[in-house]
Amino acid sequence: MPKRSCSLGSCSVRPSKRPSKLQQKHLYVLLDDWERGYSIYRVGKDDFSTDSDDYLDTTPLARMEAQHPVSMSFATHGTKILAVRPSEGSPAITGFDTKTMGLTVCPLPQSHRSFLRPFYASVGDMLFVMVYRSFELLGSQPPPDSKEPWSWYTIKTELPFEPAYVTGYALHPDGYTLFVSAKGWKPGNNSRLLDDLQQSTYSFNTESLKFRYHGEWMLPFKGQAHYDSELEAWIGLCRDGTGYVCSCDVPSRANCDTMPAWKVGKDKVFDHKSMRHRGATLLYMGCSTYCLVQCCAQKHDEWFAYPRHRVMKMCTFRLKYDKNGELRITGHRGRASMAYKVARDRVAPTLDPTVFCI
Repeated sequence: MPKRSCSLGSCSVRPSKRPSKLQQKHLYVLLDDWERGYSIYRVGKDDFSTDSDDYLDTTPLARMEAQHPVSMSFATHGTKILAVRPSEGSPAITGFDTKTMGLTVCPLPQSHRSFLRPFYASVGDMLFVMVYRSFELLGSQPPPDSKEPWSWYTIKTELPFEPAYVTGYALHPDGYTLFVSAKGWKPGNNSRLLDDLQQSTYSFNTESLKFRYHGEWMLPFKGQAHYDSELEAWIGLCRDGTGYVCSCDVPSRANCDTMPAWKVGKDKVFDHKSMRHRGATLLYMGCSTYCLVQCCAQKHDEWFAYPRHRVMKMCTFRLKYDKNGELRITGHRGRASMAYKVARDRVAPTLDPTVFCI
């Protein structure tokens, strides 16, 4: 199936009961099919079909050098995809701007040499990086004619949790409060050898740069959850990894000391017990429409510990509450897939797909 350049339609994700201005977005899929890093592929609305199993054309839009198979190797900031874990010895972070279709470069944060997994969060025009005992903010990009460098700034606020232990996070519909859940950590404890059963949730105000502790509970999501203005809830993949989506009421920023109400969807979106399953990522495309991206080993590689031949399967669907209040998949499903070969031997056998909707 030839690759087409038609974009994905997405309504605004800002909190409102009605969809606002229509935005044009694409899926940007990053594959570790290049020896020195990753290839970037763009998938549009017309690449999805309800009756075809053909693979999409895998002609890369661009390539970026980066470490692999390190998780959290990329982050998005505005219209840019940044290789926040560049190759060893690289003097800077390279990036690809999906708006200008050009390459960009920004400096490395001070924490870039940390062996621990960082946590990146892009909120508004700010990009935060949190790593153990290090908290930095990437300032606004200077205009093209400026002589000022693009710089990171150290934030004095002390991190109340270990970023490598983050299990799930979601942006509040106010647009500036980030809720983060972490395991094995609680306020006032400087030990990193805590029981994994320890649960904690915090909110971070990106305007005041302050954290607030909300109690010993965790968001029900694995990774990022998305605010759905039509459902008036956060939506994400269930933390237990069993292949279901779940919804969660948005808690109050000030008065939330217990876990808000949440429910598991009735329809399974992937089979976590399949021998071919290697990871999954859920993206929000707007208007209660989602895209599940699943990485699978190809059939002849499914019994190998480190399969190099893989398929990236993409499926779009809508979510609604039925008359009984159950979260259900509705509407026609669009499907697309890409076959590729991992560039190196003995890569991570299980890794959630790196894909962004911009």
